[in-house]
Amino acid sequence: MNTLTLTLPTMYADHHVTRVRQTLMQLNGVENVIASSAFKTVLVSFDGKVTQDAIINALTNAGYAPGELELIKRTPDHTSDPAWDVLAPRIVTTSKVDLQMSGEFRKY
Repeated sequence: MNTLTLTLPTMYADHHVTRVRQTLMQLNGVENVIASSAFKTVLVSFDGKVTQDAIINALTNAGYAPGELELIKRTPDHTSDPAWDVLAPRIVTTSKVDLQMSGEFRKY
């Protein structure tokens, strides 16, 4: 049994994990797939029926090409990005339909 660990920079949500697992499990010879959107990595266990190149090609064709993670550099003085001050304020309102559907469970 061979294992292959790859970094997938474009796998950042749970539905991407599902898609990566479906793509790889369709390959003849892939035994197990463990994928994490938090770490953007996938661990593939496979036998001799499939090659590493075939696994990489399948991921690339599905839109999850292996690569390097892009690290965001900190500012020299370790302050926050000024864009957060512009983007941070949010106004959120609750939908009236959501309030009507909430029921009695909110009252302890």
